[in-house]
Amino acid sequence: MKKDSYLFDTHALIFWSNKESVSDDFIKFFDRQEQKGNIFVSPISFWEIALLVKKGKIEMKDTHGWKNEILSNTNIKLINPTSSEMIDSTLLPDHHKDPFDRLLIAQAFRNKLLLVTKDKKIQKYAVSTFWI
Repeated sequence: MKKDSYLFDTHALIFWSNKESVSDDFIKFFDRQEQKGNIFVSPISFWEIALLVKKGKIEMKDTHGWKNEILSNTNIKLINPTSSEMIDSTLLPDHHKDPFDRLLIAQAFRNKLLLVTKDKKIQKYAVSTFWI
């Protein structure tokens, strides 16, 4: 991967795409990174979002449409989890119990990506994180 490339945690993807719950600096910075093709998203985030919608934790009328719009209208790249990353996620220390976050940690680590997250538990792992 390129130096200074970013993997969005699920909440970072939602906040950036909806332009809410983050600073203007965050939005501007990641708008520039998106234009350069430096942002990656795991399909695991779309699965997590769909589950959150189903549980009523977030509101979204058309999850497929939202996903398709993001992937069609931006330079965001999908990074599919490998079987090694899935195994690695189970071998991490138990600081974090969320399997989605554990897989994102493993993906960011293996692909040398900065994980864009405000989750403090993730900072306990040997993965580089980033938040504005």
